[in-house]
Amino acid sequence: MTGAAGVVVGIDGSPRSAAALMTALEEAARRGETVTAVLAYPAPGSWGATGHAGADEPDRLATAVLEEARRFVDEATMPLPAPLREVALELSVRAGSPAPLLAEAARTAALLVVGHRGRGMVGGAVLGSTALRVLSLAACPVLVDRPRETAADGPVVVGIDRSMGSAAALRYALRDATRRGVGLVAVTGTAPPPVMVGFRPMGAATLSEVSHALQPRVEQFVAEVVDEVVNEVVDSDRRGHSAPQVDVVVRGEDPTAALVDVAEQRGAPLVVVGRTGHGAFARWLLGSVAHGAVVRAPCPVVVVPEHPHEDGP
Repeated sequence: MTGAAGVVVGIDGSPRSAAALMTALEEAARRGETVTAVLAYPAPGSWGATGHAGADEPDRLATAVLEEARRFVDEATMPLPAPLREVALELSVRAGSPAPLLAEAARTAALLVVGHRGRGMVGGAVLGSTALRVLSLAACPVLVDRPRETAADGPVVVGIDRSMGSAAALRYALRDATRRGVGLVAVTGTAPPPVMVGFRPMGAATLSEVSHALQPRVEQFVAEVVDEVVNEVVDSDRRGHSAPQVDVVVRGEDPTAALVDVAEQRGAPLVVVGRTGHGAFARWLLGSVAHGAVVRAPCPVVVVPEHPHEDGP
């Protein structure tokens, strides 16, 4: 274990960041961790204002932003259940660009949470643009808090392509499903992009044959990863859950469409994908799936780097 711990969440005063804060508290409660809420605001010198600010202007601005942030956090957490309000919560305000500041704040964290989109209390779209930028900067898994469109009582869904990146995603998904006490569905879509077949879509019969041939290989890949980490995952779970049941789904369709469809059908509380991939068909697979999932999934999405911090309990 690398000692990664804690959950960091980006806030900006918008309703979506209030939802992200609640999600971060839920994640921390399951892990027995603390939460650090980070608000980034433009440094005074970046506004392009004329005139000369006093030497104490940065300090006065930071104090004012901190007071507003505290007010926002108090209002956002007031209606939450007691177990979430009891999670230790720290607040940090920092001057600068949100994405690099959040990535730095989460450098040793187990998870970074950002809203799908936002409207900053200090002006401009903050978390909408930040959500995508931070995915390429963070050293830890990033949870993009998409709104839940279906009941969230189903299994965790993870996209895989038999690459090292998807193995990291699968390990994360196993730990998350164990903490939640739910099952896990590993999904592979076998339809390559048109450029890989001369701009001709593969026929249904061909895709069916490919899916059938890949099924045992994908099942073997999943079994090897499960065998590698299942004992550690179960032993570290604070609630004493057993290892999750793992189902493997191989579909002859676009990987993003397959992942989103399974998540919708199963009522997934979470979708997990690797940041990039180079497995069954090429490096495009999970790179594009990660982006597609963040844009289209019916629930929050965790994007896992190939070599993340080891996840906490």
